[in-house]
Amino acid sequence: MGQQLPCPGAVAPSVRSGRSATPLTDGRSVNVMSLELTTTPDLAFDSQILTGAGTATADLGPVWILEEVAGHLRAQGRKTGTPRMRLYRLGGDVLTALHEQELAQGASRIDTAMSLLEEAKARSGVVVCSFRTVAAAQLVDRLETNGSPTLHYVVEVDPTRRVEFARARDGVRTSPPKERVENASWQQINLSGPAGGSECYAANLGKAALGDVEELTCFALSIGGIKGYQRGILVGMTSLSLDDGLKKLAQLLAWTRWVRLAARRAKRERSAVAAVSSRGPDATDGTAPLNILVRANRKIAAGHDAKAASQRSQLFDQPMQLKRRLTADKKTLNVVELFAGAGGMGVGFLSAGTADGRGYRIAGSAEIHPIYTQTLKLNHAYMQKAGLTPADATPAEYAPMDLCSDKVRARLGAMAKEYGDVDVLIGGPPCQGFSSANRNSWSSSNPNNRLVDAFLDCVQQMAPKVLLMENVQGILWTPREDSDPDLSVAAHVLERLGSMGYLVFPKLLDAVWYGAPQNRNRFFLLGIHKDVGYSQEDFGKWGPFPKPTHGPGTTNAFVTVRDAIADLPKLGNGDSLAERPYEENPALLQQNAFLRAMRIGAPKGIIWDHVTSRHAEYVIERYKGIGQGQNWQAVRDLMTNYADVERTHSNIYRRLAWSEPAITIGHYRKSMIIHPAQHRGLSLREAARLQSFPDWFRFAGTPSGGEGGLMHKQQQLANAVCPSVTKAVAEFILEL
Repeated sequence: MGQQLPCPGAVAPSVRSGRSATPLTDGRSVNVMSLELTTTPDLAFDSQILTGAGTATADLGPVWILEEVAGHLRAQGRKTGTPRMRLYRLGGDVLTALHEQELAQGASRIDTAMSLLEEAKARSGVVVCSFRTVAAAQLVDRLETNGSPTLHYVVEVDPTRRVEFARARDGVRTSPPKERVENASWQQINLSGPAGGSECYAANLGKAALGDVEELTCFALSIGGIKGYQRGILVGMTSLSLDDGLKKLAQLLAWTRWVRLAARRAKRERSAVAAVSSRGPDATDGTAPLNILVRANRKIAAGHDAKAASQRSQLFDQPMQLKRRLTADKKTLNVVELFAGAGGMGVGFLSAGTADGRGYRIAGSAEIHPIYTQTLKLNHAYMQKAGLTPADATPAEYAPMDLCSDKVRARLGAMAKEYGDVDVLIGGPPCQGFSSANRNSWSSSNPNNRLVDAFLDCVQQMAPKVLLMENVQGILWTPREDSDPDLSVAAHVLERLGSMGYLVFPKLLDAVWYGAPQNRNRFFLLGIHKDVGYSQEDFGKWGPFPKPTHGPGTTNAFVTVRDAIADLPKLGNGDSLAERPYEENPALLQQNAFLRAMRIGAPKGIIWDHVTSRHAEYVIERYKGIGQGQNWQAVRDLMTNYADVERTHSNIYRRLAWSEPAITIGHYRKSMIIHPAQHRGLSLREAARLQSFPDWFRFAGTPSGGEGGLMHKQQQLANAVCPSVTKAVAEFILEL
């Protein structure tokens, strides 16, 4: 845990009725590089860095932030149960959740807020609160009446509520603040929030009264660079004097939105996930606990990699004693692929092999979507025709399969048994309920989360010797049930597999470690049945996974975007020619191992699916203002159709950089991911290469496998597993 330093002393910097005025000054602060966050009084998260977030307001003393927990979701009808109010303290750059109280039916919000402040002994600094949490007029009245003279406030007020201003504008004194916003004089400012710096606009609306309290400063903040009233504009009233401190007032008001983002970041970026709580100290099943470093973003992941490089090099000196028991009596292992999607996991296994001829056969592939099933059929057929895999290495039949059906699971098992036992079972249950990229559906109640149990039912029914499950990192912290928030989906999976007799090894793997030109961190769970004859100690700290081949501690640099796509023909916005001429460069192939891998098996002289979606001209204009490695923040003033641009994901409108791996490739069209040098979105082929899909691989867009359906192709790619990762894991399994 990071050490929390004492907050700098503060002078009373306010104008309040009956109090002496001290203007805001440009104070200095000590940056404390840590965050201690608790979501309930007894549940703590590990440290988080909020560098610079408290610098601008540190001279005011501690900032006390009141918020209704998940109140924004409850207002949308997406949360049930008793609401709660939480008090945060920002001191320097350290944010701490101090106290929390339930808002039971009939409870007074203002009494709850004052109780929280009293419990925290808030005697100085600034209270920040939205009218959505506590009625602004009530809070101001109580703070004026019962608060300390050195405890000030910035409250967000309803912009549609009429207030009385000290001076008339256009002959009007009493009006909603939103009307003054229309003709306000805006000042561009740069604020520092949990996600870093952001350009904003602020405006002084004049002195106004709130309830019985007069001479408060009223001001507006646009987090998104849009002038004029619209959704996303915040209106605040404060006891602090304006002078030249409009930026500080705006920084304080912004915390009514930022505190939610900070709490979410703290939960997702916690350094480790606790071991399964229900497994007691006497457990002897040998299952590895969920002690996993979460790789929340590229910066954090790079830090983890640098620190782990020396440790991994030491592990390399102690090779695992693998015994090749799985292939002792056979050279070809039978694989069943569940929730196959486009088949990225399966392609990795089919591509894996050893010099002595050991490899895999996919005995059955299960996927419910008819278009995705066509993708499986087309590519498996191509692999056989091109000699990329033996003739009997792919399934005998393809049809959409619902794995929630007992009959379907039985049929899939029967298909697999025609080739003998199921040696390896692989799959990635749909992850929309766990994914941080799907903010609207990230919930334990998402029905897709139940498909994890369908995967486990297949394990129980088919009894594979080894299993491999892939998912997003959110599976680590998403509760399996709303009623049991302490048991994550991942913990539930470990428990159930342990009861089936499997040694289970969870790990986060980054695709960039295995030669993919993309940072793509995914949760992998490898299960080995105890009958195979291994113990947890046989694999050391790293576990039964391949060691990274690229990056720190290896002999290979990460594969970059330039390595991956620079050879492809130049395109324009909306180019739709599915097959176009392509000239291979022998010299480039010789020096670029990734490109050689992409071209193996691909037809000579042509490139498939190098096509782009057509974007509107205003989107292209935004592209032109964004440099390599930058995102939407570079053109904030052009983001006029975003209601609250501050909530925009950092990977939206991200232009890739030639000299580094790509960001995680999700739905690249919806995310508006931009080519490094051309003012257009990525092509399907470019995105496929960044996922390490070879050039011969094609995505079906219709149930018949015919032309069209670009949106379906893009979605399949977004959901896919990088074949380069599963190929590395598959080759490791061949040694078990």
